[in-house]
Amino acid sequence: MTNSGATGFNGLELHGLSRRVGNHTLVDQLSLQVAPGEILALLGPSGCGKSSTLRLIAGLDPVSSGDIRLGGRSITTLPPAQRQVAMVFQSYALFPHLSVERNLSLGMELRGMARAEIKRELDQVLALMQLQEQRQRKPAELSGGQRQRVALARALIRRPALFLLDEPMSNLDAQLRDNLRAELRTLLRSTGVPVVYVTHDQHEAMGLADRIAVLRNGRLQQLGSAETLYRDPANRFVATFLGSPSINLIERGDLQLGLRPELLELANAGSPVPAGWEALEGQLSHREWLGDRVISHVHCPGQGTLKVLSSEAFTSDTLQVRWPKAQALRFHARSGERLPGSSDPHTA
Repeated sequence: MTNSGATGFNGLELHGLSRRVGNHTLVDQLSLQVAPGEILALLGPSGCGKSSTLRLIAGLDPVSSGDIRLGGRSITTLPPAQRQVAMVFQSYALFPHLSVERNLSLGMELRGMARAEIKRELDQVLALMQLQEQRQRKPAELSGGQRQRVALARALIRRPALFLLDEPMSNLDAQLRDNLRAELRTLLRSTGVPVVYVTHDQHEAMGLADRIAVLRNGRLQQLGSAETLYRDPANRFVATFLGSPSINLIERGDLQLGLRPELLELANAGSPVPAGWEALEGQLSHREWLGDRVISHVHCPGQGTLKVLSSEAFTSDTLQVRWPKAQALRFHARSGERLPGSSDPHTA
């Protein structure tokens, strides 16, 4: 552990944070900072270490090595109740037999707050979360979105120094998640405290977070804005994890070319290939209609199926898929690391 002296940074800091259970490493030397008012998403597949990291920050699991600092002081060995951290879980963890108002006021009563102060805090947070008309209802009488807002209101009313959210929208349907995403981002940023948001949903991370930390096997793969991670991935894992439809990979001996579906073009089979471009020919297997766009799945012998995102659909079954050579990302075939000469395909 590092010493507990204060630093000049007023947000959240993780320094070489690790969590080991037996021979298994859940979090491996993770270091990052989250500024006040910033939303950082921890993104990755199941088992990547994102929820384990959240539990370490909250104090629910012991740290094997490293340091956690909040507001310039170490909280690594503090019990959860002393960390000034508010956590919102996937399950919401509301008391089913209590009304919305009682779910929110119970904690304040236990802390000994005066009745007038409790009422003032309640009125303010219920108005902010648009829950005034639901204050006497019980959780079973609420929609999924309303229950989520109650859980967030309970966290807000604690006035924490840090928010931790563990997949809080995973129980909601896709349309409701889309509707709440912008609302939740505005609300969280308005608190002025650091926010760590755990999700496996890339759309959620890209739509909510100021920055995204992509994790794999407990290790940080890349940290940056959604645009940076999408356009300039550090390795094949980041490139394949971000993007829908996912990036195409083409074998080229000891390397792989990464081609975003929106950067590919379709032409009739046998068409001349422009200078500086490459092309493959294949058979159209099927199309996905997305309203204003179409995903064409083209099977190219020796390379599998390539996904092409375009605004129009070709009627021919035999097609040419082509791309500017300069727009291909290059990865080492075995390690997956990004190779020199791979430029941002959107600006090349």
